[in-house]
Amino acid sequence: MVVAQRKYSYVEEEIKQPQPKKSNKKKPKQKVKIKANHKVQMIFGIIMIGSLCIAILLGYARISELKYRIYGLNKEIHQLEIHIENLKVQVDGVKRSDLIEKKAREELGMQYPDKSQMVFIKLDGNNMVDGLNTEEKAQIDEAKNKKDLIDKIKGMLHTALSLLD
Repeated sequence: MVVAQRKYSYVEEEIKQPQPKKSNKKKPKQKVKIKANHKVQMIFGIIMIGSLCIAILLGYARISELKYRIYGLNKEIHQLEIHIENLKVQVDGVKRSDLIEKKAREELGMQYPDKSQMVFIKLDGNNMVDGLNTEEKAQIDEAKNKKDLIDKIKGMLHTALSLLD
């Protein structure tokens, strides 16, 4: 019990001690003066941070715009590829000779020519004169004569120039 009494008495002593009273008076705070140099540095820092934030936002806006354009172009490419495939299918259908022959016979009323309707042209070298009528033959002969005359004149001029050299 002795220990308990001491403790009790110690507790009483603490309670009995007068506590310092806090005054309701507020102490005037001292104003911290910031030098002009520090103010300029803080303003400059705030402006730099703000401009950096704006630059980052503008960068993200540009990236978003480019992604949107890429998406639109990819969509257009896909549509064009589908259109190309459709056109290839149509071309393959038009190229088939059996379909061409069928359309020619049914829709256009065409038929294969008879032996009597065929004309064979005999060609000798580069002359195609045999299959032409007389007026066309005359025009071709006249053109050949003009060409021969021009060639003769060129040859004479060439020899005359070679003599002068």
